[in-house]
Amino acid sequence: GFDGFRFDGITSMLYQSHGIGKGYTGGYHEYFGGDADIDSHIYLMLANDLIHNIVPSAVTVGEDVSGMPTLCRPVEDGGFGFDYRLAMAIPDMFIKMLKEQTDEGWDMGNIVHTLTNRRYKEKVIGYVESHDQAIVGD
Repeated sequence: GFDGFRFDGITSMLYQSHGIGKGYTGGYHEYFGGDADIDSHIYLMLANDLIHNIVPSAVTVGEDVSGMPTLCRPVEDGGFGFDYRLAMAIPDMFIKMLKEQTDEGWDMGNIVHTLTNRRYKEKVIGYVESHDQAIVGD
């Protein structure tokens, strides 16, 4: 019952390094330093602004694994303008648990942390299974 766009794998667009070999910890210097791909930032802002101006009810979802701040802030506030972030850590956590642990070994604290780990007021879409796992044979 909704229409919109999912932007897949935008971490590779956000950084000149494409996010390869990086482990983002949440420090702002990791996101907005010399590795930031400003042209891509502007493209994503313009794309979201255009989509929301043409079809105000449209939903946009950004798949980013780095935790880029402002991803889901409105463009007029200096953000990228996405309505939701796709929470990729959730399916990654579940496939790892299913492959490497017995049910009794599940760490509930880690599960709760992964399910709730997001930036303040950021809307997130989380799901257990992802096509990414199917691609690699999981």
